[in-house]
Amino acid sequence: MITNLREELFKFSHQKSVVAGIIILILLMIYSALTTKTDATQVIFEFGAVQWIPIIIIAVGSTFFAMEYQNRTIVILVYKHTKRWQIYFSKLMIVWLYSIVLTIITTILTIIIKSLFIDTPWSTLITNHQTQLTLLIGNIIGTLIYALFIVALSFMLIMIMKVNAVVIGIGLSLGFLGAGISVALMKSFTSLIPILRWNPLNMIFITQQLANPPYAAISHLSLIEIVGGNLIYTIIFIILGYNLFKKRRI
Repeated sequence: MITNLREELFKFSHQKSVVAGIIILILLMIYSALTTKTDATQVIFEFGAVQWIPIIIIAVGSTFFAMEYQNRTIVILVYKHTKRWQIYFSKLMIVWLYSIVLTIITTILTIIIKSLFIDTPWSTLITNHQTQLTLLIGNIIGTLIYALFIVALSFMLIMIMKVNAVVIGIGLSLGFLGAGISVALMKSFTSLIPILRWNPLNMIFITQQLANPPYAAISHLSLIEIVGGNLIYTIIFIILGYNLFKKRRI
Protein backbone atom coordinates (compact mmCIF):
# COMPACT_ATOMS: atom_id res chain seq x y z
CA MET A 1 0.00 0.00 0.00
CA ILE A 2 2.86 2.38 0.84
CA THR A 3 4.39 1.69 -2.58
CA ASN A 4 1.07 2.51 -4.24
CA LEU A 5 0.81 5.79 -2.33
CA ARG A 6 4.32 6.81 -3.34
CA GLU A 7 3.68 6.02 -6.99
CA GLU A 8 0.36 7.86 -7.02
CA LEU A 9 1.86 10.84 -5.21
CA PHE A 10 4.64 11.04 -7.81
CA LYS A 11 2.15 10.95 -10.70
CA PHE A 12 -0.22 13.36 -9.02
CA SER A 13 2.49 15.92 -8.20
CA HIS A 14 3.49 16.03 -11.88
CA GLN A 15 0.00 16.88 -13.13
CA LYS A 16 -0.40 20.41 -14.45
CA SER A 17 -3.97 20.51 -13.13
CA VAL A 18 -2.68 20.25 -9.54
CA VAL A 19 -0.77 23.53 -9.68
CA ALA A 20 -3.49 25.09 -11.83
CA GLY A 21 -6.09 24.25 -9.17
CA ILE A 22 -4.07 26.05 -6.48
CA ILE A 23 -3.49 29.12 -8.65
CA ILE A 24 -7.16 29.31 -9.66
CA LEU A 25 -8.28 29.04 -6.02
CA ILE A 26 -5.96 31.86 -4.94
CA LEU A 27 -7.04 34.13 -7.80
CA LEU A 28 -10.73 33.47 -7.14
CA MET A 29 -10.34 34.26 -3.45
CA ILE A 30 -8.52 37.50 -4.17
CA TYR A 31 -11.16 38.45 -6.76
CA SER A 32 -13.92 37.69 -4.25
CA ALA A 33 -12.19 39.79 -1.58
CA LEU A 34 -11.93 42.75 -3.95
CA THR A 35 -15.49 42.57 -5.29
CA THR A 36 -17.58 41.61 -2.24
CA LYS A 37 -18.25 43.41 1.02
CA THR A 38 -17.15 41.58 4.15
CA ASP A 39 -16.63 42.28 7.82
CA ALA A 40 -15.12 40.69 10.90
CA THR A 41 -18.31 38.91 11.93
CA GLN A 42 -18.45 36.72 8.85
CA VAL A 43 -17.30 33.14 8.59
CA ILE A 44 -13.58 32.59 8.17
CA PHE A 45 -13.83 31.09 4.67
CA GLU A 46 -15.80 34.02 3.35
CA PHE A 47 -13.95 34.51 0.08
CA GLY A 48 -15.57 31.74 -1.93
CA ALA A 49 -13.19 28.98 -0.83
CA VAL A 50 -15.90 26.68 0.51
CA GLN A 51 -17.60 26.80 -2.87
CA TRP A 52 -14.50 26.50 -5.03
CA ILE A 53 -12.55 23.80 -3.20
CA PRO A 54 -15.09 21.02 -3.98
CA ILE A 55 -15.23 22.07 -7.66
CA ILE A 56 -11.44 22.03 -7.94
CA ILE A 57 -11.26 18.66 -6.20
CA ILE A 58 -13.80 17.13 -8.59
CA ALA A 59 -11.96 18.53 -11.62
CA VAL A 60 -8.49 17.47 -10.48
CA GLY A 61 -9.59 14.15 -8.98
CA SER A 62 -11.56 12.97 -11.99
CA THR A 63 -8.76 14.05 -14.34
CA PHE A 64 -6.25 12.13 -12.23
CA PHE A 65 -8.21 8.90 -12.63
CA ALA A 66 -9.36 9.46 -16.21
CA MET A 67 -5.80 9.95 -17.49
CA GLU A 68 -4.97 6.33 -16.58
CA TYR A 69 -7.57 5.12 -19.09
CA GLN A 70 -6.81 7.80 -21.68
CA ASN A 71 -3.09 6.99 -21.68
CA ARG A 72 -3.71 3.25 -21.27
CA THR A 73 -1.39 3.22 -18.24
CA ILE A 74 -4.16 1.52 -16.29
CA VAL A 75 -3.10 -1.75 -17.94
CA ILE A 76 0.40 -1.49 -16.49
CA LEU A 77 -0.97 -0.36 -13.16
CA VAL A 78 -3.30 -3.36 -12.83
CA TYR A 79 -0.56 -5.72 -14.01
CA LYS A 80 1.88 -4.43 -11.37
CA HIS A 81 -0.66 -4.38 -8.55
CA THR A 82 -3.06 -7.30 -8.59
CA LYS A 83 -5.06 -5.91 -5.68
CA ARG A 84 -7.23 -3.31 -7.36
CA TRP A 85 -8.51 -1.92 -4.06
CA GLN A 86 -4.99 -0.66 -3.33
CA ILE A 87 -4.96 1.26 -6.62
CA TYR A 88 -8.37 2.79 -5.97
CA PHE A 89 -7.79 3.74 -2.35
CA SER A 90 -4.30 5.10 -3.03
CA LYS A 91 -5.66 7.49 -5.64
CA LEU A 92 -8.56 8.47 -3.38
CA MET A 93 -6.23 9.17 -0.46
CA ILE A 94 -3.84 11.26 -2.55
CA VAL A 95 -6.63 13.47 -3.87
CA TRP A 96 -8.02 13.89 -0.34
CA LEU A 97 -4.54 14.93 0.86
CA TYR A 98 -4.61 17.51 -1.94
CA SER A 99 -7.82 18.88 -0.43
CA ILE A 100 -5.96 19.29 2.87
CA VAL A 101 -3.29 21.30 1.04
CA LEU A 102 -5.98 23.49 -0.52
CA THR A 103 -7.58 24.00 2.89
CA ILE A 104 -4.26 25.03 4.47
CA ILE A 105 -3.55 27.48 1.63
CA THR A 106 -7.07 28.85 1.94
CA THR A 107 -6.74 29.31 5.69
CA ILE A 108 -3.46 31.21 5.41
CA LEU A 109 -4.72 33.36 2.54
CA THR A 110 -7.98 34.13 4.35
CA ILE A 111 -6.10 35.34 7.42
CA ILE A 112 -3.86 37.52 5.25
CA ILE A 113 -6.79 38.99 3.30
CA LYS A 114 -8.82 39.71 6.42
CA SER A 115 -5.80 41.32 8.07
CA LEU A 116 -5.44 43.64 5.06
CA PHE A 117 -9.12 44.49 4.55
CA ILE A 118 -10.57 44.39 8.07
CA ASP A 119 -9.42 46.52 10.99
CA THR A 120 -11.25 44.61 13.74
CA PRO A 121 -8.80 42.54 15.85
CA TRP A 122 -8.99 38.79 15.35
CA SER A 123 -9.47 38.28 19.08
CA THR A 124 -12.75 40.21 19.07
CA LEU A 125 -15.67 38.11 20.21
CA ILE A 126 -18.53 37.76 17.74
CA THR A 127 -22.01 36.27 17.65
CA ASN A 128 -22.78 33.83 20.47
CA HIS A 129 -19.36 34.55 22.00
CA GLN A 130 -17.59 32.58 19.28
CA THR A 131 -14.14 33.72 18.27
CA GLN A 132 -12.60 33.74 14.81
CA LEU A 133 -10.52 30.77 15.95
CA THR A 134 -13.68 28.79 16.67
CA LEU A 135 -15.02 29.61 13.22
CA LEU A 136 -11.69 28.70 11.67
CA ILE A 137 -11.61 25.27 13.29
CA GLY A 138 -15.25 24.61 12.41
CA ASN A 139 -14.79 25.55 8.78
CA ILE A 140 -11.61 23.52 8.41
CA ILE A 141 -13.17 20.37 9.86
CA GLY A 142 -16.34 20.84 7.79
CA THR A 143 -14.37 21.46 4.60
CA LEU A 144 -12.18 18.37 5.09
CA ILE A 145 -15.14 16.07 5.81
CA TYR A 146 -17.00 17.42 2.79
CA ALA A 147 -13.83 17.10 0.69
CA LEU A 148 -13.74 13.38 1.44
CA PHE A 149 -17.39 13.17 0.38
CA ILE A 150 -16.53 15.01 -2.86
CA VAL A 151 -13.47 12.87 -3.68
CA ALA A 152 -15.50 9.67 -3.24
CA LEU A 153 -18.28 11.16 -5.39
CA SER A 154 -15.91 12.27 -8.17
CA PHE A 155 -14.28 8.83 -8.38
CA MET A 156 -17.67 7.13 -8.55
CA LEU A 157 -18.86 9.54 -11.25
CA ILE A 158 -15.80 9.01 -13.44
CA MET A 159 -16.43 5.27 -13.23
CA ILE A 160 -20.07 5.78 -14.29
CA MET A 161 -19.74 8.56 -16.88
CA LYS A 162 -16.25 7.67 -18.16
CA VAL A 163 -16.07 11.21 -19.60
CA ASN A 164 -14.08 13.70 -17.59
CA ALA A 165 -15.81 16.80 -18.99
CA VAL A 166 -19.20 15.50 -17.86
CA VAL A 167 -17.92 14.87 -14.33
CA ILE A 168 -16.46 18.39 -14.14
CA GLY A 169 -19.78 19.78 -15.36
CA ILE A 170 -21.59 17.93 -12.60
CA GLY A 171 -19.05 19.35 -10.14
CA LEU A 172 -19.76 22.90 -11.28
CA SER A 173 -23.51 22.32 -10.98
CA LEU A 174 -23.05 20.88 -7.51
CA GLY A 175 -20.92 23.81 -6.38
CA PHE A 176 -23.22 26.54 -7.70
CA LEU A 177 -26.68 24.98 -7.51
CA GLY A 178 -26.52 22.01 -5.12
CA ALA A 179 -27.40 23.80 -1.88
CA GLY A 180 -30.05 25.94 -3.59
CA ILE A 181 -31.76 22.91 -5.11
CA SER A 182 -31.78 21.14 -1.76
CA VAL A 183 -33.35 24.14 0.00
CA ALA A 184 -35.91 24.59 -2.79
CA LEU A 185 -36.97 20.95 -2.56
CA MET A 186 -37.52 21.15 1.19
CA LYS A 187 -39.44 24.42 0.89
CA SER A 188 -41.62 23.00 -1.87
CA PHE A 189 -42.38 19.72 -0.11
CA THR A 190 -42.38 20.57 3.58
CA SER A 191 -44.20 17.40 4.52
CA LEU A 192 -41.28 15.39 3.10
CA ILE A 193 -38.55 17.28 4.97
CA PRO A 194 -37.82 14.29 7.29
CA ILE A 195 -36.82 12.38 4.14
CA LEU A 196 -35.52 15.15 1.87
CA ARG A 197 -33.12 16.49 4.48
CA TRP A 198 -31.02 13.37 3.90
CA ASN A 199 -30.55 14.03 0.19
CA PRO A 200 -26.84 14.19 -0.83
CA LEU A 201 -27.10 17.81 -1.99
CA ASN A 202 -27.96 18.82 1.56
CA MET A 203 -24.60 17.53 2.81
CA ILE A 204 -22.86 20.64 1.48
CA PHE A 205 -24.13 22.61 4.49
CA ILE A 206 -21.55 20.92 6.69
CA THR A 207 -19.01 23.47 5.47
CA GLN A 208 -21.00 26.26 7.16
CA GLN A 209 -22.87 24.45 9.91
CA LEU A 210 -19.88 23.28 11.94
CA ALA A 211 -18.85 26.91 12.34
CA ASN A 212 -22.38 28.32 12.55
CA PRO A 213 -24.86 25.92 14.24
CA PRO A 214 -27.86 28.13 13.24
CA TYR A 215 -27.44 26.69 9.72
CA ALA A 216 -29.27 23.66 11.14
CA ALA A 217 -32.47 25.62 10.48
CA ILE A 218 -31.63 25.47 6.76
CA SER A 219 -30.27 21.93 6.51
CA HIS A 220 -32.77 20.53 9.05
CA LEU A 221 -29.95 18.32 10.33
CA SER A 222 -28.16 18.47 13.66
CA LEU A 223 -24.36 18.63 13.76
CA ILE A 224 -24.10 14.91 14.48
CA GLU A 225 -26.59 14.08 11.72
CA ILE A 226 -24.87 16.16 9.04
CA VAL A 227 -21.44 14.77 9.92
CA GLY A 228 -22.85 11.25 9.96
CA GLY A 229 -24.67 11.84 6.67
CA ASN A 230 -21.49 12.97 4.95
CA LEU A 231 -19.54 9.96 6.22
CA ILE A 232 -22.29 7.48 5.30
CA TYR A 233 -22.58 8.89 1.76
CA THR A 234 -18.78 8.80 1.48
CA ILE A 235 -18.74 5.10 2.34
CA ILE A 236 -21.56 4.40 -0.14
CA PHE A 237 -19.77 6.29 -2.94
CA ILE A 238 -16.48 4.50 -2.20
CA ILE A 239 -18.12 1.07 -2.27
CA LEU A 240 -20.03 1.80 -5.49
CA GLY A 241 -17.06 3.45 -7.15
CA TYR A 242 -14.67 0.65 -6.26
CA ASN A 243 -17.04 -2.05 -7.51
CA LEU A 244 -17.45 -0.19 -10.80
CA PHE A 245 -13.67 0.20 -11.06
CA LYS A 246 -13.14 -3.49 -10.33
CA LYS A 247 -15.56 -4.53 -13.08
CA ARG A 248 -14.52 -1.90 -15.65
CA ARG A 249 -12.80 -3.28 -18.73
CA ILE A 250 -9.24 -2.10 -19.32
